[in-house]
Amino acid sequence: MLFSGIWAVMLNNRAKKDSQRVLENLDIRTGSVIADIGSGGGFFTFELVKRTGTGGKVLAADTSEQLLARIENTVRKKQLHNIETVICREDGCPLPKESCDLIFMRNVFHHIKNPVSYFTKLGESVKPGERIAIIDWKITGRGFVGRSGHATPEAEILKIMQKAGFSHLQAFDFLSDQSFHIFCKNAYERP
Repeated sequence: MLFSGIWAVMLNNRAKKDSQRVLENLDIRTGSVIADIGSGGGFFTFELVKRTGTGGKVLAADTSEQLLARIENTVRKKQLHNIETVICREDGCPLPKESCDLIFMRNVFHHIKNPVSYFTKLGESVKPGERIAIIDWKITGRGFVGRSGHATPEAEILKIMQKAGFSHLQAFDFLSDQSFHIFCKNAYERP
């Protein structure tokens, strides 16, 4: 548990950089249901829930039971009632059908082994016309992350998401070492 605590703090500290600008560009509506897949230490989970309001909900989803237990502990301490944890598997995340207004994934894409299949299944959890936001490390040649296989070329993300049935809506370039794209489940815009 000590290691997961240290890991959670490291993940949260790294998530803070440019986080407010990321959140502003997600266009979150009060009452939204958001899945934070790869919730890690929970930084974005707790930031997202502030924006959904009491009528919304955030599903903190991760493959690490230890990290999810830390989020659950914070939820209990803060007496929050609109955050739920979901344990994911490598091949998918069990979210209810058409339950999410937004799926947020930060630094997860490069871990997915069969991404077309993964996102095709995940698309069933997104409400018609709603979105998936994907932030992933760029292959930069700088630093460990940019060279270590913990990154995905932007062109590959775009190609995979199209094959999985998503339309590209927006790209943002303010993250120096990460790509940031928003995709829509269907070809039409949000209501």
